[in-house]
Amino acid sequence: MIKNESDILDYIQAKINTKSPNVVKSIGDDCAVIRISNKQSFVITTDTSLEGPHFTKDYTAFEIGYKSLSTNLSDIAAMGCIPKYIFMSLTLPKLDTNWIKSFYKGIAAHVEKFNLALIGGDTNRGPLSISIQVIGINKSKILYRDGANFDDDIYVSGKLGLARAALILKNKKKFIKEFNMLKKHLHMPIPRIDAGLKLSKFANSCIDISDGLMKDLSSIINQSNCGAEIYLERIPTHRLLKKLIPKSKYYECLIGGGEDYELCFTVSKPQRKNMQLIAKNLKLPLTIIGKITKKKILFKENGVEKKLNIKGFDHFS
Repeated sequence: MIKNESDILDYIQAKINTKSPNVVKSIGDDCAVIRISNKQSFVITTDTSLEGPHFTKDYTAFEIGYKSLSTNLSDIAAMGCIPKYIFMSLTLPKLDTNWIKSFYKGIAAHVEKFNLALIGGDTNRGPLSISIQVIGINKSKILYRDGANFDDDIYVSGKLGLARAALILKNKKKFIKEFNMLKKHLHMPIPRIDAGLKLSKFANSCIDISDGLMKDLSSIINQSNCGAEIYLERIPTHRLLKKLIPKSKYYECLIGGGEDYELCFTVSKPQRKNMQLIAKNLKLPLTIIGKITKKKILFKENGVEKKLNIKGFDHFS
């Protein structure tokens, strides 16, 4: 019986051909990888953004465009690659000139920053839906989820839990100021393209945190056939979380909320100085939150094991 997203992927891989001679990586990572020469490959990702799970009526058209492309670019970042080309299929309930212009300004913000080209797509009438495909290319090695090695340090970029915290504080009148401080992390996440490129020279595995650290780290663990020990007190977040988020939802924000679009990656211990240099050059925190082990995922807080029943985001849960 198919109960969740993972079950759908398992069924597809069991029933439909997903392999081809030049396909280096098919279903199961942030991007598919297609070889174009001995040294270079295309990395390709696609994602759909819908009103409800991905954006709500309080988003501006600019923010919808910006976030829809951010989520795709984040997949390219997780592979340590350079985004180059985009396709976009846009379904609109009606033609609203101001909305459309503002939406494309949100798209253009990324196009200009990363020197992208929008080279095709489709337009339809119906419930609002944005489907984007990004094609990138590697500069050095490509990062995958299955490369973690025993005793690697586990890192995350930036801070976690801020998007889910904003969602929890939303519509609570006494927290309007705090929500406005955190809202940008929910409405306009930053794809870590520059970080991914620099990490590709040193990291052994990587994934972007779109469904929550618990679920996304599990992908690295399962595909690398290893375990992990995570120190909860080391996970970087905003001071407002412990101050405003109820204890019952704090860990949900920190490791289960999703939509952080930061990178979780593993690096061998001798590379710690290189990680410090990258963090300094990018002015982006890169924080060690644990290590790769041989057996399952274990969470600890100040040295004490903490059992958490958090699964991360699933569209069908």
